[in-house]
Amino acid sequence: MVNAIHVGNSILMRAFIENIDITPMKLQKLIYFTYQMYLKETDIPLFDERFETWKYGPVISSVYNEFKKYGANAIRQYATEKDGKTIFTVNEEASPIFKRILDSVWSSCKTFDGIYLSSITHRPESAWSKAAENGQPYLSDNDIKSEVIVFG
Repeated sequence: MVNAIHVGNSILMRAFIENIDITPMKLQKLIYFTYQMYLKETDIPLFDERFETWKYGPVISSVYNEFKKYGANAIRQYATEKDGKTIFTVNEEASPIFKRILDSVWSSCKTFDGIYLSSITHRPESAWSKAAENGQPYLSDNDIKSEVIVFG
């Protein structure tokens, strides 16, 4: 199992290579969609940390805390350890399923902004909307898995 920061750095690697801006909100949603597709396909959570029910959609607090300094601006560097060393990305060669899913999410979503991606998570019957309506602090993996996400 990986952690959400590693997934975020894997997304940022693609963004930096293709010179595509990624705001913290957009990163959160791309991590969410990757998690959702991975859970749906494998029936295994991609990482342990749970998605919290925030105003603008699902949020992983460790990712939020790592990148909050950017606000609504584009992220300009990878997540790092306290000593300044870059935290690793996911070893995609060791997990072809993860690589295929992340490639799919990236190619489907890279041109959308965070606000649009957030609106996808707010659709009726989404895992986020169910948690928000019920006052739940976390999204349910069962709701995430059963969610149908359509981009565009």
